[in-house]
Amino acid sequence: MSKSRAASGLAVAAAVSGLLVALPAASSSAAATDCPTAFPTADAVDGVSGTGYTVERGTTPDSFTATVLGRVNDGIAPGIDMIMAEVDSPALQRAGGVWAGMSGSPVYAADGRLIGSISYGLAASTKIAGITPAADLLSLRTVSGASRIRVSDARAARLARTGEVSKALAAKGFERLPVPVSASGLATRNTGRFLKSIAAGSGTAVRSGGARIAPRATASASEIFAGSNYAAALSYGDVSLTGLGTTTYVCDGTAVAFGHPFLGTGKVEFSVHPATAVLVQPDATNGPFKVGNAGGVVGTVTRDSTLGLRSTLGETPPHEYPITTSFKNAGGATVTGTTVGVYQPYAADIAALHLQSAVSKALGSQGGGSTAVTITVKGTRAGGKPFTLTRSDHFADASDIGYTTADSLYFLLLPLVSQSFEDVNITGISVTGTVSSDVKQYRVSKVEVKKQGKWVALRGEQRVSAGGVVPLRATLTAYRSSKTVTVPVTVAVPKKTSGYVGTLTLSDGLSNSTAESEPTSLDSLFKQLRATPQNDSVVSRIDLDTPTGGSVSSTRATRLPGSVTTYTQLVSLAVK
Repeated sequence: MSKSRAASGLAVAAAVSGLLVALPAASSSAAATDCPTAFPTADAVDGVSGTGYTVERGTTPDSFTATVLGRVNDGIAPGIDMIMAEVDSPALQRAGGVWAGMSGSPVYAADGRLIGSISYGLAASTKIAGITPAADLLSLRTVSGASRIRVSDARAARLARTGEVSKALAAKGFERLPVPVSASGLATRNTGRFLKSIAAGSGTAVRSGGARIAPRATASASEIFAGSNYAAALSYGDVSLTGLGTTTYVCDGTAVAFGHPFLGTGKVEFSVHPATAVLVQPDATNGPFKVGNAGGVVGTVTRDSTLGLRSTLGETPPHEYPITTSFKNAGGATVTGTTVGVYQPYAADIAALHLQSAVSKALGSQGGGSTAVTITVKGTRAGGKPFTLTRSDHFADASDIGYTTADSLYFLLLPLVSQSFEDVNITGISVTGTVSSDVKQYRVSKVEVKKQGKWVALRGEQRVSAGGVVPLRATLTAYRSSKTVTVPVTVAVPKKTSGYVGTLTLSDGLSNSTAESEPTSLDSLFKQLRATPQNDSVVSRIDLDTPTGGSVSSTRATRLPGSVTTYTQLVSLAVK
């Protein structure tokens, strides 16, 4: 039925240097065991009984019974079976079955050997669980596994005999238990774009209302032990994004948890936090889930694999990056905030979530208004060479100014974290400026060209001289007002272009921000990002076709003390 594999009596060990705290010599739970010996997977047959440990409330693990029902050959990955078991305890009865947040709960045989960790569930509310085998957990192999594990008709019938599920439901197979991803400090709406990648990676929706982890919170690595709460964080501070599960074992400074992937991205850097469970919320529709409060940083997750999270206790993540905001509001108060980003690939998402929330906090509500901001992004590129990107701009939105401001930061950072040219690490992001509930916004209401000393409406083909200028001005009208402002947008005509034809374009800055070509290096990406016109500008641009099939262009951008709404006007151009 199942391939025989020798049990591993060796625990995973890691050399720990630069410890922040003293590590415990033994588990804080007398019943659970650190540095365990594996119960052979081949011996996990129908009828084998065991005892597991997990936390329902607080920090002390409670025991539950586990009875093995059989195995699914290669169920987790090629060469890695999944052990099926029926589990029970007063806590499981209160919850209605295994809960999200139990992932990693260790299960021991009668002789104290580790059978594996509770990591999979059969249905939303059932006491039928899937166990990741101990022999594989102790080696923490890095192979690709399945998110759904099918069972045979015979196995489905065996599961149905427990009375927990029907044969039809059992045949649908096991799914990995969700990791409850909680978020503190989020804006109440319009967060979907920034949470999309996180939710997709974890396989579960991100729940708002999680507890904030203070950047300077203290905790001890001794709070991480077999059966304890275990939180992995992508960020902490004002916006804390944490996944809550259970520790399977600790050995020589290495902690293993979850028994299945979190984001499943292999080599990673998350921060490790102990946690206090508040409650397990029953949910008959989607399945019960644990709610908890995480403490300070006590280690670093270094591997997010098929078999779970491997982490080094006593070391902080080496590439954390502070995200700071400071806004002066209309009342004269300065409102500040800090989030510590941990996971570099999500820097754009985390920074945008923080900025969206910070603007709403300074404004006093998540509503319409305006911002004037200066964004500074610092980081390192290949060889540790530092770089700095700085942008100042104005934004306005009649319904959610926090989202509009944050969206700009998101699209500034996203190309940096997703580019493939060099290793880039963000080392810090700061945003300063002002916020107001007034919508400081302009729309282009008129564009004129000067001909024979008079300003006339720009329309029809324009004939110009090579090396000269197109004398232009734009009149803009303020939002919900008759107040206007007129600004020059005169643009130069490239030299040596007689006989060329092309287009004269008048637009707002964002409509003119499309790059001419894909960047071919990090330097060219930086050049494009620095040249992107601001949201608060009116841009006049000449594009001419050359006789050889090439093109030449000239651009003029004029900035205003407020954002400019979407506008585009194109006219034909002929150079004399």
